[in-house]
Amino acid sequence: MRWWCYIILDVLNDPDVFSTAMLAEIKADVHTLLTSAEDPYLEDDLYDRLTDRVIEWHIAKGGPIKREKNPQLYK
Repeated sequence: MRWWCYIILDVLNDPDVFSTAMLAEIKADVHTLLTSAEDPYLEDDLYDRLTDRVIEWHIAKGGPIKREKNPQLYK
């Protein structure tokens, strides 16, 4: 999960797509996920917001981005 949080934060940290306030909200949401390992965050609001931001970014950029294969991840 932590790896995905860093990917989300890296990709969505895009001032060409999001306002300063929106970037702060994205960072706060990802921070909540990263600091809730012992007590996972289970409410839908945070996940809904991040999903919306991913879709907004995808539309603004015209599609997904290619990433190098990570051998540490298993399918």
